[in-house]
Amino acid sequence: KPAHRISFPLQGERQAHLRVANISPPVQSLQLGQAGTPANAVADLVDSIGTDRFGSKLLNHLHEICAADYCAVFRVGAAGPNAIITGSRDGSEKALGRANQYVERGVWSTDPSMQYALKQLPGRAPMLMKMDVSTLAAPEDREVIWPRIRDRVVVAGRSGAHTFSLSVLREGRGGFTPAQVERIGASAELLISVVAKHGDVMPRSRLSGVISSLVNIERCIESDSLLTRRECQVCARILYGLTTTGIALDLGVSNETVKTLRKLAYRRLCIGSERELLQWYLALWEQARCC
Repeated sequence: KPAHRISFPLQGERQAHLRVANISPPVQSLQLGQAGTPANAVADLVDSIGTDRFGSKLLNHLHEICAADYCAVFRVGAAGPNAIITGSRDGSEKALGRANQYVERGVWSTDPSMQYALKQLPGRAPMLMKMDVSTLAAPEDREVIWPRIRDRVVVAGRSGAHTFSLSVLREGRGGFTPAQVERIGASAELLISVVAKHGDVMPRSRLSGVISSLVNIERCIESDSLLTRRECQVCARILYGLTTTGIALDLGVSNETVKTLRKLAYRRLCIGSERELLQWYLALWEQARCC
């Protein structure tokens, strides 16, 4: 199977503001022109910043400009991505469930668009990436994360200290037309800006993936080198809410081993309680997502 390739930048007046990468052979160049943005959809999107309506309003805006069916926004940090916003055209939780599977199955680690956003995003200009979903991940992962998805465009960019990746998905019928991709590109800076603003003002307790996913917790803790692998596993399960017995059964060790590992971890972290462990983890998570 041919390797993924990336081509950029565009020529023309939009070059300074938007770079376009095409991931999936053959490489194509897309010339972005001026494209109008539906005023009502933009107004509704801006008005919804910081509210529960933001995900649906973001998708409404994307549907207006490119007939998107789903969207998912990831905040990208050193420990990997966290899904913070999702939207489904049918009003279901499909996009949220699939975004969580994308993170928990580790598909992001082999997704060229996410790796580019994580390691190679140039400057502060947004990057537009279009790819063939059929070349991404193993077939069983694609069936769970992108069933019936015909096309995917990713907008990645930085705002302040944060990097964001917005996945725009089309289901069931033909893929995005060149004109629709142009309209996504014309909105790229606006999209990154409003997504970043929403991420800044939304309540911290509602950020997806902080302590709701054992995989995410463990991966975040492992990004800090203070603890051994086993100590990371024990601390992650304490934060996830498992009892000593539950941790022992999950890891296949004795209760005494769990207690010993907990004591060693607490000593390394200079803490003495679960409350202090949570405070340490939240500080670590905040640092990781800002990187």
